[in-house]
Amino acid sequence: MIKLKYYIDEIGEHIKLHNMRSYETKLTQGWGKHKDRLYADYDFPSLSMAELVEWLELKTSKGRAIISISTMNDRIIGYISLRNTNRFFKRGELGIVLNPDEINKGYGTEALKTFINWYFKKLKYKKLFLSVAMYNDRAYRVYRKLGFKSKYTFWERFDNEEINPFLDEEYEDIKRYFKKVKDITYVKCMKMELSTLSTR
Repeated sequence: MIKLKYYIDEIGEHIKLHNMRSYETKLTQGWGKHKDRLYADYDFPSLSMAELVEWLELKTSKGRAIISISTMNDRIIGYISLRNTNRFFKRGELGIVLNPDEINKGYGTEALKTFINWYFKKLKYKKLFLSVAMYNDRAYRVYRKLGFKSKYTFWERFDNEEINPFLDEEYEDIKRYFKKVKDITYVKCMKMELSTLSTR
């Protein structure tokens, strides 16, 4: 049984947000795959129903939340995660995953706008953080348009074994965002922040 710490039920112009239900996790198994394997880590894995329920329980433990993004006809097209929350300091961190077949249709931007409105106006939190890989320029530009400010860069382990950013010619332009230390590949990321001060 999943105990909800954060409850959301919001409707945008083309999408709806609500806490993900156990049976909805099965719908992720019909999602597509990213054609550019640079983003392979964002593909939802193939899991059994028992594993999907376990995944949701893990992702919603310790005060975290998984929020379904659905179309108006209740087709699940992605989710937003809310984690690292602090009720005292009124802050938290988000992540977003979309079905690759639904990218570049405006759903992600609208879902984030709807979530941000709920987060600041209804939850009344003051700061919202996220991390984005520096090679993901499309996502970075979306976050900037939504008002997020760049705070600092950091290196994160890159476990995508489907590409080699140092040898694959198609990734020559973004090779500078990767480094290898003792046979471990790292990717440069940006921590971003949106606060009530920056939304006025």
